[in-house]
Amino acid sequence: MSVTIRDVSEKACVSPATVSLVLNGRSGISESTRLRVLKTAEEMGYTTPSRKVQKKSGKIIRFLKIARHGHIINRNHNVFIADYIDGLEKEARSYGFGLEVRNYKGFDSKTILDELSNSPPSGIVVLATELRESDIRVFQKITIPMVFMDASHPSSSFDFVDMDNAGAVYSIISAFKERGHTRIGLVKANVETRNFYLRKKNYYHAMDYFGLPTDKKWIYTVDSTYGNAYLDMKKQLDENRKLPTALFCVCDMIAYGSMKALKEKGLHIPGDLSLIGFDDLPPSQMTEPPLASVKVSKSRIGRRAFQLLKRRMETEKHLPYEKIFIGGELMIRQSLGEAPN
Repeated sequence: MSVTIRDVSEKACVSPATVSLVLNGRSGISESTRLRVLKTAEEMGYTTPSRKVQKKSGKIIRFLKIARHGHIINRNHNVFIADYIDGLEKEARSYGFGLEVRNYKGFDSKTILDELSNSPPSGIVVLATELRESDIRVFQKITIPMVFMDASHPSSSFDFVDMDNAGAVYSIISAFKERGHTRIGLVKANVETRNFYLRKKNYYHAMDYFGLPTDKKWIYTVDSTYGNAYLDMKKQLDENRKLPTALFCVCDMIAYGSMKALKEKGLHIPGDLSLIGFDDLPPSQMTEPPLASVKVSKSRIGRRAFQLLKRRMETEKHLPYEKIFIGGELMIRQSLGEAPN
């Protein structure tokens, strides 16, 4: 198998974005890090496919990693972002395209659009996790073929590849119900991305579909970072509301923080209360107890994004937009148990 950006990043102990910046000669990287990455890439035999051909033809795909507020696009989620990049890069390389990654803190549309105009790539894949619908409309000014990943907006006539949030949430509520849970609560984020919004929305739809009651006392709102999720949940648990027997957390980081607060309150998981998260980050297998969570193939989403992009790069004809949803799998672990008697 060929060596990928992610392989180099893991060996050099840096992010895939850093590797991309170094290999593409971008600034903003310390000299020691640059040398370490270059040495690692050389030792591992990393090669960008057909560099001479790329230089002449401009066969470069640019991945825009935009952290609008940083509640999701941060180091805690580097693993799933690396999976997106890994899938995108492997598919692009198989067709002779190189991949470069650009990082943006905040959404400065002028800077982003100016860079795209001054050094246009063959195609663009935008990580739209933290972008608003109004942010995405800004890209209508760009004529370069592009695809948006990890989001989907019904009013935007762009190509999107996203996870099937609705189907995943229905599988979560079904799993709770099968184990006798009828009082199922929700831990949502205080800063909502499009995916968080859809998970919250479909929680209510699924509860109604399965004939289960909802109660505002079973709804908790926390920050989506581990430390603040813990503090926010701890504060709400001190209100001593009557707890449900199960909680669906809209992401794993929220689940980790909530789990810590619940255990400090003296609650046993899953004996007193069951938990399910979303994203299946690697720590989910190592929490105590291991966290049940929804796994979605981020690498597959990355590959599909390139396939859509390739379709647009190969023709100048008008093509209808496509919105593709990749299904997930509920990973059953010990945080999911039978409802207490």
